[in-house]
Amino acid sequence: MFALALSFNTAFAANCVLQVTVPKTTPDDAQIWITGNHEKLGNWNAKGAQLKKIKPNLYEFVADFVSGTELEFKFNRGTFASIEKNVQGHEIPNRKIRIGTNQTQNKHISVEAWADQLIPTSAEPEISGLYSVFRSVKSKYLEPARDVIVWLPPSYHCAPMLRYPVIYMHDGQNLFDANTAFGGNEWGMDEVMLDYIIGANYGQLNEAIVVGIYNTSERMSEYTPFPDPNHSSGGNGANYVKFIVDELKLMIDREFRTLPNRENTFIGGSSLGGLISLYAGIAYPQTFGGIIAMSPSIWWNNGAIIDWLFEHDIASYQGKIWIDMGSREKKNSIKFTRKLANEISKLGKNMRYHEVIGATHSEKSWHQRLYLPLRYMLGSDN
Repeated sequence: MFALALSFNTAFAANCVLQVTVPKTTPDDAQIWITGNHEKLGNWNAKGAQLKKIKPNLYEFVADFVSGTELEFKFNRGTFASIEKNVQGHEIPNRKIRIGTNQTQNKHISVEAWADQLIPTSAEPEISGLYSVFRSVKSKYLEPARDVIVWLPPSYHCAPMLRYPVIYMHDGQNLFDANTAFGGNEWGMDEVMLDYIIGANYGQLNEAIVVGIYNTSERMSEYTPFPDPNHSSGGNGANYVKFIVDELKLMIDREFRTLPNRENTFIGGSSLGGLISLYAGIAYPQTFGGIIAMSPSIWWNNGAIIDWLFEHDIASYQGKIWIDMGSREKKNSIKFTRKLANEISKLGKNMRYHEVIGATHSEKSWHQRLYLPLRYMLGSDN
């Protein structure tokens, strides 16, 4: 156990003391910041609170919080492009601390790597089936450029006369390959598609093209349609969706044999990806005939998306809507999502809302139930 030798004097009774060891590759003049879910952590602004340098490669954060506060946070060097990663280059879950009563949280934390210092993985992609990767796709609406992976159905090259539905999915690096997925946990989109098209669950899905749009350091901003005062970020979702509709879809329809009409074009994602999918589907009802919102972040900006959806005529939306939640997700998340599902159900829309007992807010849980929204959108009996 690391014994903390506290090297500070404070004028208040600090109950959170974090000493942070950073990689040896960290520049000597680097500024290290903590960002997280509290105003003292910047409400997820990259430059939340700057750490004090104690000695080479060792920094310190000291603050006082109300007892019972649940903190979630990560470290970076001033931007989300330099956010901490694990040594394999994967995203790590948010670090968590609960501030107790009459005790100080003394923690020593080691940052394994910085995102902007990682060497691209040389590991062979572990993807089942046919696919193409478009590197650094640029947009007049967004920066930075991003990778896009296109997974092709099994008959694509042997049935040259066929055209296929397309489903656009956010967080593309999490869909197919553990080497690029958050925490090394992929959704297994490729295996699920193949299983329900030609595998053990043969014939339950119609064939389709899957377009995985990689996220970037601007994920929070791009996946939210408006800012949240509690997060000091967000609100570039309209431009992100314009990129998909006005640029990416045109490229996909040009390069691949798609069925480009609304009835055969779907959009989906989880968490903030579920939030932006709901926004995209209602903002462009002529483009998207189905919306998948898994564990959507309806709570963003105190549930503002609910009023927005009804103000923008979700009542007249002609497509399918899938919304789900896990029973082990945060109570506030479930509350807002239930509220939205209840309001939509009053309209008699083609919507399914599903709560999964024991499911968490995680790639593993989304992988386990991915077949459900896919069957709803692409089921052969639809």
